[in-house]
Amino acid sequence: MKALENKAEESGISKLLLMENAGARLAIEIIKKFKDIENKNIIIVCGSGNNGGDGMVCARHLCNFSKSISLFLLTSGELIKTKENKINWQIIKQIRSISIYEYMNEKEFYIKFRELSGTADIIIDSIFGTGLKGNIKNPASQIIEIINKSNSFKVAVDIPSGIDPNNGNIQDKCVKANMTVTFHKSKPGIKNKINITGEVIVVPIGIPPELENQL
Repeated sequence: MKALENKAEESGISKLLLMENAGARLAIEIIKKFKDIENKNIIIVCGSGNNGGDGMVCARHLCNFSKSISLFLLTSGELIKTKENKINWQIIKQIRSISIYEYMNEKEFYIKFRELSGTADIIIDSIFGTGLKGNIKNPASQIIEIINKSNSFKVAVDIPSGIDPNNGNIQDKCVKANMTVTFHKSKPGIKNKINITGEVIVVPIGIPPELENQL
């Protein structure tokens, strides 16, 4: 997927556009799943990479439908890793209808997340995408544990955070989702993992099929 995204960018389809398409399609699938979306309390948990950017785009689209959206960024805004995610972070910070919690004070961050996750109807996991390497550290480690204890409906973005997209191996822990919205094509590691992925929905994000033949 990384090579394919690079190839798409070479052909004029920017990673920022792919991120926009991914986040918008994710929002559409969530809206389709919940007919009363306007009454749902929604939490989006975003990491520092492009998976987090997908979640931010999704939050922006969902704010037209739901009155209660909270976004938790598992780092400080200054430490966001990719330019695409940085752009969407600057955008999302300006949307007053979305409650934003940036990881600054560790204790306060966990307290607020526990509080809101207890009443959340939907939690969207956009912590890690396909680029995760090594063991999961805090704050992501504790946040994943809290997500899994929540009674909310859990939606994974592309893959459940913590699972290897190639072989399905789990790091020390992973999000256990009720639904996984994966982009362009299903990843090998999430096949036959319904106890972790829940329902898997594959959505296109605007990458022409012929680009795969050029890899």
